[in-house]
Amino acid sequence: MIPKKLTRRAGIIGTGAMLAGLGLSMPASAASSSPVGCPTTCTATVQIVGFNAWYQGTVDNTYSASGLTSWIWVGSNKLGGHVDYYLQGDGAMHKLYNPAGDSSSTALSKKVVTFRVCGPNYIGGDACTPWNVPAIS
Repeated sequence: MIPKKLTRRAGIIGTGAMLAGLGLSMPASAASSSPVGCPTTCTATVQIVGFNAWYQGTVDNTYSASGLTSWIWVGSNKLGGHVDYYLQGDGAMHKLYNPAGDSSSTALSKKVVTFRVCGPNYIGGDACTPWNVPAIS
């Protein structure tokens, strides 16, 4: 179960990828093949069941502040994870990392067009959610 303090902002609407087994999950390169559409506020979670570890990320494309149009968050309960994301009109992949057992967030000046959450799979690679495609408000 994901602690309430880390899901307060992140737990609005969820799209998840659950990886079962004893921590045996796919490396990032073998992650799901099809992108997943989701609402303007979208959460994705990857779990490594045999190690009771999780990595979670949220995008909020309804966020609004002076010069800022979206917000992104990543958190985990054990090892540090990261969220990979692309911004509207920008072909470069960006990454936001979180410290082990903690979270990180940032506000962005462009909408997030796709993102995935990744973290160590405990067997030498990363486990990642499918690419999530949040709606753009």
